[in-house]
Amino acid sequence: MHNLSERQYDRHARNVMPWLPRDAATDREQEIIREVLEKKAGAHFGKGCFVAPDANVYTDIFYLGERSWVASGAIIRGNVRVGADCSINSYAHIAGRVTIGNGCRIASLASIYGFNHGISRTDIYMMGQGITSIGVTLKEDVWVGAGAIIVDGVEIGAHSIVAAGAVVTKSFGDFNVIGGNPARTLHVRTAETPNGPQETDSKV
Repeated sequence: MHNLSERQYDRHARNVMPWLPRDAATDREQEIIREVLEKKAGAHFGKGCFVAPDANVYTDIFYLGERSWVASGAIIRGNVRVGADCSINSYAHIAGRVTIGNGCRIASLASIYGFNHGISRTDIYMMGQGITSIGVTLKEDVWVGAGAIIVDGVEIGAHSIVAAGAVVTKSFGDFNVIGGNPARTLHVRTAETPNGPQETDSKV
């Protein structure tokens, strides 16, 4: 660590916290990263997005919307579409067929799996039974907390929060605060209406 220069420190910090200011060298590096991922990972990028150089993007298709970013150490594989103004934090893991709406936040160590292994037969190993994929969808403005797990076939409604450590095995509607294992609705957030705030039914 004593050989780390201030410039290297700033670079590493930006890869973990991509909201930090970017310099000309970072912009040039991002151009190279985008070119490689467009060629190798079926990637398409909106304006102003950022992918850390040590993020692990091994996709068939990858869409990253405007002003969205992928931090250091994140793993993304499969067919992943991310909207505008989203963040995928360090060491999050997104795999399979996953669609993420605008304004979503995926915290560190969260896992989203839009696929599953076949298990119907018992005479052969599960590894030989193929893969199924319904997909996972996060609507707009969803916050997935640290260490949460979302499995294949789940849809999370807009403006919802998935609490840290939750294991989500079923779908939830808009404005839900979701937590536990298996996850359930803990609370329903206040919904804004044209006539002002209106408290929604929070009974679970």
